[in-house]
Amino acid sequence: MHGFLLEDDPQHAAHVIDCLAATDIEMSHFTTAGAFFKGLAAATPQMIVLDWGIPDLSGFEVLLRVREHHGLRIPIVMLTSVDDEDLIVSALDAGADDFLTKPVARAILRARLQGIARRVAQVPVIYRGRLTFGPFCLDYAGQSVVDVDAPEERFALTPREFDLVWLLMNSPDRYVPRAELLAAVWGKTSEVAAHTLAQHVHAVRKKLGLARRGIRLAAVYGSGYRLESPAG
Repeated sequence: MHGFLLEDDPQHAAHVIDCLAATDIEMSHFTTAGAFFKGLAAATPQMIVLDWGIPDLSGFEVLLRVREHHGLRIPIVMLTSVDDEDLIVSALDAGADDFLTKPVARAILRARLQGIARRVAQVPVIYRGRLTFGPFCLDYAGQSVVDVDAPEERFALTPREFDLVWLLMNSPDRYVPRAELLAAVWGKTSEVAAHTLAQHVHAVRKKLGLARRGIRLAAVYGSGYRLESPAG
């Protein structure tokens, strides 16, 4: 999964990133609130680790702004060097999911963040109804994809391609491991080769014209994919 780390202290940031080196949690590191919000405008992380003491904006203010614009969708873990009960309560009341006092032991930090990652991964994709993603409208019952601005334009996807698109568009900006995609589209016992998935991804990019629509379907370290939300 992909997370954002907002931490201005390079040593503390390195500590967090090193703790997660052997996990499937990948962190994008930001040192200022300004850079963080620019990153948030471009992609939605599945988790945020947020330091309380940021130079250009307090961690508490960042927390409030994220909750205002993104609701409770993104889990947020607060870090602080001050062990203050009122501080902890105020952060939790404002929507923080967890609160850790620095320095945090490696094992505890890793366990807390992996626990959150497991909860995020357990959110199921609902295979029914309709879904809108950028310029696309998907109808699961009809297995159809149309252009929102030109409903008469239907995209000819195979059933496998449609299932792949449905899963990815239900999980925008999330790193989806190859194994999860294969299990969801071809079945848990399938022995489909990785190159078959890559061929389907290539077909989806081409048929939906993702590049010309400014939508990026990116391979992540050759082990999965992430469909990034369209800008604007």
